[in-house]
Amino acid sequence: MAQIHGQIESLKKLKHELNSHGIGRFNSIKEIDAFLVNFQHEKEAIIIAQRKRLLNEVKELNLTIKENINKYEEIKNEKITEIEVEIDTIRINIENLTERVKIGFLHKIFYGYKLKKQKKLLAYYNSNMPLIISNSTINIQRIIENDENRLKHINDNSEQIINERSLPGIRNLYNVKKTIEDLYPLVAGTIGENLVVKEIEKLPNDYILLNDFSMKFSPPIYNRHTNDRIFSIQIDHLLISKSGIYILETKNWSKKSIESLDLRSPVEQITRTSYALFLLVNDAKIKLTEHHWGDKQIPIRNIIVMINEKPKEDFKYVKVKSLKELNNYLTYFEPVFTETEVYRIANYLIKNQN
Repeated sequence: MAQIHGQIESLKKLKHELNSHGIGRFNSIKEIDAFLVNFQHEKEAIIIAQRKRLLNEVKELNLTIKENINKYEEIKNEKITEIEVEIDTIRINIENLTERVKIGFLHKIFYGYKLKKQKKLLAYYNSNMPLIISNSTINIQRIIENDENRLKHINDNSEQIINERSLPGIRNLYNVKKTIEDLYPLVAGTIGENLVVKEIEKLPNDYILLNDFSMKFSPPIYNRHTNDRIFSIQIDHLLISKSGIYILETKNWSKKSIESLDLRSPVEQITRTSYALFLLVNDAKIKLTEHHWGDKQIPIRNIIVMINEKPKEDFKYVKVKSLKELNNYLTYFEPVFTETEVYRIANYLIKNQN
């Protein structure tokens, strides 16, 4: 399998754009494709998840209500027992005080007041026992009532609640989908470049692919044929092999885009890049095996890889190939470098890119 270095440039841009919209869930074009394919399923999954949460909430409410009813009974029974003990104690006190007031005048005055007070307290307990019990359980009763009302509301409005709770997640899902659709040109470019990488990976491991290769020149490289100063170059894919260097520019264009006069010519773009790269690598001090005729030149071939439509015309200095044609073309040429030389060329380019 060919050796791959670096991340494709369009994927970096796409991730940056998505992150700027608060979308950080995608790390590859494969994940984006999967999202678009499974969009409806993911939408349904949000609803299913909310339905499951609501069912769990109902189960928990039923359990809580049951536990609180038991707690209510415990509090009620404890209070009843407490009141009964208190009543029994008061009755014993009344019996004792009744005997004491019979002893004499002074006892009647002293203990009579206490007796009256105990009788009044007994009357209070006998008349207000339900209220006392109710006051002791009022808090737990309110909790039970609130939970029962909540449970009834859920049972009566379950679908509405599920839809309301699902809405934020579904809105976010549609926002992600719309953002991807708005970024379609970038997505299409990423898909195209990713397909090229997958195709190159099928080649032997003495092919080295550098994704998103870029260099800046100071001073700029001057092309006297076009009167152009080249300050920098950026290449989708730079492939180094035993047969030389290949500049690969990927275009996932429709027929309409190919015929559009508004889009910059990829032939002009790749030719300009090729000129600068040719001067760079052939002027560099890359140690190559000597030939008795003289210094070897590093050949550079320019390929525009068309993922979708492809123009019928041929172009000077540039080959236009479909994805299916790519590897056959790359392996057509005879080797002129050893594997060691391939690594030396690749290492030089990796170290000097910026």
